[in-house]
Amino acid sequence: MRPSLRCLARAWHLPGTCLALAWHAVAACLGVLTVLHAYAPLPQDRGAAGTWQKIQKLRTIASLMHVTAHPDDEHGGMLALESRDEGARVSLLTLNRGEAGDNAIGPELFDALGLIRTEELLRADQYYGVDQQYFTTVVDYGFSKRLEEALQKWGRENVLRDAVRIVRLERPLVIVSRFQGNERDGHGNHQAAGLIAQEAYRVAGDANAFPEQIRDEGLRPWQPLKLYMGGVRESEDWTLRVDTNVYSPWLGDTYATFARLGLAYQRSQNSGRVDGVPAPRYLYYKRLASRVDAPAKEQSFFDGIDIRPAWYAPIATHVDEAIRAFTMADPSASAPALARGLTAVRDAMTASAADRDRSDRLARKEQQFADALTAALGIEFSAVAQTDRPLVAGETIDVHVHSAAHASVAVESVGSDTVQKLTAPAAMSPTRPYFTRSSIADARYRIVNAEFNGRPSAPPPFVMRLQYRVDGVPVRLETPVVFREPQPPYGTATRELTLVPSLAVNVSPHQAIVPLGARDRRLRIGVETVNNAPAGSTGTVALTLPAGWTSEPASASFALARAGETSRFEFLVTPTGVAARDYSIDVVAKVGSETFAEGYDVIAHRDLETRYLYHAATTEVRGVDVKIATGLKVGYVMGVGDDVPSGLAQLGIDVHLLSAADLATADLSGFDAIMTGTRAYGVRDDLRTYNRRLLDYVKGGGNLIVLYNTPQEFDPKQFAPYPATLPRDAEEVSEEDAPVTILAPTRREFTTPNAITTADFDGWVEQRGSKFWSDWDAAYTPMVETHDQGQAPQRGGWLAATYGKGRYTYFAYAFHRQLPYGVPGAYRILANLVSK
Repeated sequence: MRPSLRCLARAWHLPGTCLALAWHAVAACLGVLTVLHAYAPLPQDRGAAGTWQKIQKLRTIASLMHVTAHPDDEHGGMLALESRDEGARVSLLTLNRGEAGDNAIGPELFDALGLIRTEELLRADQYYGVDQQYFTTVVDYGFSKRLEEALQKWGRENVLRDAVRIVRLERPLVIVSRFQGNERDGHGNHQAAGLIAQEAYRVAGDANAFPEQIRDEGLRPWQPLKLYMGGVRESEDWTLRVDTNVYSPWLGDTYATFARLGLAYQRSQNSGRVDGVPAPRYLYYKRLASRVDAPAKEQSFFDGIDIRPAWYAPIATHVDEAIRAFTMADPSASAPALARGLTAVRDAMTASAADRDRSDRLARKEQQFADALTAALGIEFSAVAQTDRPLVAGETIDVHVHSAAHASVAVESVGSDTVQKLTAPAAMSPTRPYFTRSSIADARYRIVNAEFNGRPSAPPPFVMRLQYRVDGVPVRLETPVVFREPQPPYGTATRELTLVPSLAVNVSPHQAIVPLGARDRRLRIGVETVNNAPAGSTGTVALTLPAGWTSEPASASFALARAGETSRFEFLVTPTGVAARDYSIDVVAKVGSETFAEGYDVIAHRDLETRYLYHAATTEVRGVDVKIATGLKVGYVMGVGDDVPSGLAQLGIDVHLLSAADLATADLSGFDAIMTGTRAYGVRDDLRTYNRRLLDYVKGGGNLIVLYNTPQEFDPKQFAPYPATLPRDAEEVSEEDAPVTILAPTRREFTTPNAITTADFDGWVEQRGSKFWSDWDAAYTPMVETHDQGQAPQRGGWLAATYGKGRYTYFAYAFHRQLPYGVPGAYRILANLVSK
């Protein structure tokens, strides 16, 4: 049977629906759909090793859900052991996507960083053997010390509702919480994850809890049989000890070390390294609740649970036959038994139609049997679009479809190479996240498409389907349509084929300020039009301005001939009558009768799926009462996830990004100030190498401001002019509204050119600051005191010292979060720090 691509682009509101025109002679959907993505299977999940592991999953109905707060919290070794050795179905519920962290691999922050960390976790999940990844709607709002803060920001009922919904969707036999729900967990998000895991276990089976899920979504109550919490010490009362460093001959490694290969993909968190794990590697778990009888000390999370029940026995006999037939030299020898097992599953589904719980488990077994058969038969199935970019609506391209089998048994309808046409429907919408929020102040996402709620992302928009037969048993395969993106010098990367608008309009900056005290208040608005239409785009672009404002030019024309071509314009906006409030500048492009007022950021990193984060073509402008010395020239050493230079430029400052050559040999005395960016000491080897030149610059009369760094990156005893300590457990003040006391009000940093008061710390976002010094030489003056609730006063976040003729400042307050969102007080403090 030749696969078909006719009518293959499926609307987002129809995932999992069997499209009769997508493939020939198929009248009904066979089984459940897996979550598709373009990531190639790991070598360990193909061939004989992959077949063997997939067969293990057929031996049992065991299922386990692991609950964490952020990407990288998970016990990856435990997940790999349970999935790849014990054969359990393993799901991972991660409350948020890590949006408020730092980014060690690029400038993206907030929602863009959340998309990166989602993809990093999905890559890690491949190694863990996670069958399904879930997220709730809550957003990482920054480090938090208190459970109460997390529950207040998210809403206790909101996050519990999300967790219960996912438990009812997944229906695990066992829940394993990574955290305990108390102060032992540290981070307030961690504590919330521990608490919510326990509460979800308690109420998910209660039909009176969140009845709208049952009424509106067709979900059913589900009571897991056991609940565990992690983070237990050997010396404490534990129920189960798990050695994750057991060696696996089919992985060629221990489960713990193999899992760390996955963790190494979480590079945005500086986890891009692989550390060997010494044997043994014990994790301890305490059983908090059980609805089955089990011993006080257990050997498995499933002790006391019938994971091979009598109703599954007729199916399991075929699994046992497949195991006996399996050989490393010929995995396909197990295929006939697996095909008989698949038939038995389908027969049991028909017989059990009235028992929805059993039917659900059988549907998952049907997919697992199909996966095992596909691996055993060495099936190859791919659909590669003959393009190197995404599509636009209405576009037609060729797709090379390949299928093959490598088996000693006969496989029907596989073994062809064809080129077929794919046309994206004219009314099809661009591919974008199914969740969004209007501001980073929002602690939860708004769900645009409820059908995908809880999933990492919406499914690929273009999917190829194939049905093959072995011993007369039909098996359906799906694969996303992909394209190959050049990535010299590494060759090409495989990306999901997605849909983008025919024209994108990007604006920079998204947030701008107008200093009320500046002589020249003009704004420079950068506009980029990106053509994606193969036939090109010709049109005009103009700004919609507040009343009385003008721009030069008033409009601009563009003529873009090919897909991927861009044009860039700069509009010089002259505002009038500006007050200390917010304004909007909207950008609209016109192509014929169509208007375009939206652009996107391309979130692209090696080894990760490319995602598009859409935003209105709008610049939000805030009038800020800030004075700035004229003619300032500032040198800046870029850090990570760092947009501080843009903030400096908006103050009218001449900003120079310092290269390694500049740090090594340039005359630095011409700079009125030099700033080192967020975590710059961690990513700039040249900064560490030439740090002495910066100190000499200060000694000669310069002004050096060092923004925050982690203890692993920055040792004040080595890099600062006088001794100080940045401990491994460096404090931070995570509550953005924490009270502030100014300790040295007469110093010039608080008087010139702006009079700084505690009001300048109002309206901050996410946090005050991070990585405070714990002690310091008497040469330093602490400038500000602040603290989270229940925390001792913190003075180590802003320290200043005279060194020779100049000034040295360590500033751990979060400029990199405040400036992109136009926080007035942050701009006023910044202006004082860099002024002469």
